[in-house]
Amino acid sequence: MMASRLPHWALTAFNIIGFQAVWLLCVYGAGNGRWLPGIFAAAVFAALTLWFSHDRNRDLRTLAIALPIGFAMDSLLAQSSHLSFASPFPWADWAPAWIMALWLGFALTLNHSLQSVYRKALPTFLFGLIGGPLAYGIASMRFGAMSIESDMLACALLVGLVWGTGLSLIRWIDISLISRKGLTA
Repeated sequence: MMASRLPHWALTAFNIIGFQAVWLLCVYGAGNGRWLPGIFAAAVFAALTLWFSHDRNRDLRTLAIALPIGFAMDSLLAQSSHLSFASPFPWADWAPAWIMALWLGFALTLNHSLQSVYRKALPTFLFGLIGGPLAYGIASMRFGAMSIESDMLACALLVGLVWGTGLSLIRWIDISLISRKGLTA
């Protein structure tokens, strides 16, 4: 069965709104001990994004790169003394399932609604450096999805460096694979 095609603007609009819904369900749910709705929302978002994608292979490649790196990034943060995640199912010292659902959704924004940021190295790093602490701060302060266990500035710096470096690594691997195949980024 052939995938339906949406105009780029419609796919981008869906990608923005859909990921925000996933983010909200994941952090609200985690803060209230209900991580399953966020995982379900992320699965539906991923299925629809891949269904309507204009380059499903690229999205799948980006997912394959981002998910293990995202797991490592958030596991590093979980094992630090700086923050702890609410609803840490299935392991307390590793990235919880709801965080991995966020990674599933977030990775599918990189080639769509975040494409203009993801195209270049410096904006990708800065997005992680600034956006990571902002998202974690909101998730912590507004939704109780995580708690800051140290000085706020120290935690923000750690999250920013992990996110800036991690997103840059994801982008570098993704772009390297494209270059090896002689494709355009």
